[in-house]
Amino acid sequence: MKYKSVNFFLILLFLMIVTYIIFNNPINLYDLVNQKEISNFSIVWPKIRILIEPIYSFIFYALTLNRNFYKPVIISWILWTVSIAILYSLLNKQALLKWLHNIFYSLMLLFTLFSFVALVPIPGPRLEKPKNYVAIDIHSHTLVSHDNVAPDYISLKAHIWQGYDVFFNTEHNHSDGFANFPNKLKYKIVYPGMQMQTKDKISVLMLSSKEFNGNDYKNLSLEELIRKAHSNGMIVIMPHWWKWHIKTFSELKNLGIDGFEIYNCGYRNFNINERDQLIKFCIKNNLPMFGVTDWHGWGYMSDVWTVFEGDLSVNIEEQLAKKIKTNVILYRQEQSDSTLRFVFEPFCAFYYYVKNVQLKYFVSFIIWILVIFYVVFNKFFKYIKKYLSLFMTLLYSFTIVYFYIIVKNISTNNIVIKSVIPMLITFCLLWFVLWRLDDTNKSQKHKT
Repeated sequence: MKYKSVNFFLILLFLMIVTYIIFNNPINLYDLVNQKEISNFSIVWPKIRILIEPIYSFIFYALTLNRNFYKPVIISWILWTVSIAILYSLLNKQALLKWLHNIFYSLMLLFTLFSFVALVPIPGPRLEKPKNYVAIDIHSHTLVSHDNVAPDYISLKAHIWQGYDVFFNTEHNHSDGFANFPNKLKYKIVYPGMQMQTKDKISVLMLSSKEFNGNDYKNLSLEELIRKAHSNGMIVIMPHWWKWHIKTFSELKNLGIDGFEIYNCGYRNFNINERDQLIKFCIKNNLPMFGVTDWHGWGYMSDVWTVFEGDLSVNIEEQLAKKIKTNVILYRQEQSDSTLRFVFEPFCAFYYYVKNVQLKYFVSFIIWILVIFYVVFNKFFKYIKKYLSLFMTLLYSFTIVYFYIIVKNISTNNIVIKSVIPMLITFCLLWFVLWRLDDTNKSQKHKT
């Protein structure tokens, strides 16, 4: 069985290398506004990437998926994981109880990887740009928004990692988050804003050059909100219009909208034809366009940057108010949404990886595969299996404590309290059960 596994591994390794040789053709940065590749901007990957390439590449893949891909992608990964666990059990002629154990264990590893993707702070690519350009993110949240999982200092760190010069803090329906940032960084790196839902059930971004009370803008219609925001020196941007399809571009412009998002990392599923129509409309009407992170603390990687020619010593909101020309820079390619793609999702994920990865990172990937194979077929692997479940139990325990500490003084009914901590407790208990089951089985075998 061991020799068959070695042969299978060598064939798999050979196919990986051949796939890289045939399909590798890395994408270039391009401006979504002009639909052209750009040469005076570049991205730099963090040094840690080469040390953890398999994990890093999976995280970047998972965090840059279209939102409407999540469900079929997760289902596909689960089905492939279960299938491989069953095949392994069949080849080893194991009893049914062992089958169930292998499936359960494999799924726990997969779900742990998913949680790792969402919660662990691993930096993403950073934009390098000419000195006369400013990189800006006008849409981001912190822990005081109901659906964010990270506090203000992590938001600062994430934006700096990714190469943003400035960003606006735009909490949902209130402006309380801005007060939590260090005073020395206000109006230098972080600016006040808010994402407010109107009586029309439309959310808009309000960007300000000074602190304001978000409660003053509640229970207003879109027209009333825009009028009041303008009277107080703010600008109002339409976020992810494609999420609602409420009102036409012309109607929004006539109401006073100052610009549009054309790319949003939280909602990447913007129909290409509609997006092109919006871009043409904004160009014709001299309206700024933005690509945003819509950062909620779920992962620390982005593939978009909005830049403009500007001066960091001048108030950013005042520069935006002049309806400056923006460039929306993407490190991304359009991905298939065919049923066949999702049926073979793990293989498609590897295809997209080898298509774009640089040689040094692919070499790191192969080295890690070799190391993992050596460990699995080495005698000390049994000790790793023995204590992995215990290690995971302790890791989730520490993670629960961390999230409890950061939310214990949060007054809002945050998603961390409602969902994240209960999920972490569940994983912690499941890993503990696995550890106890493995420990009990080993003790019984030893007695026998």
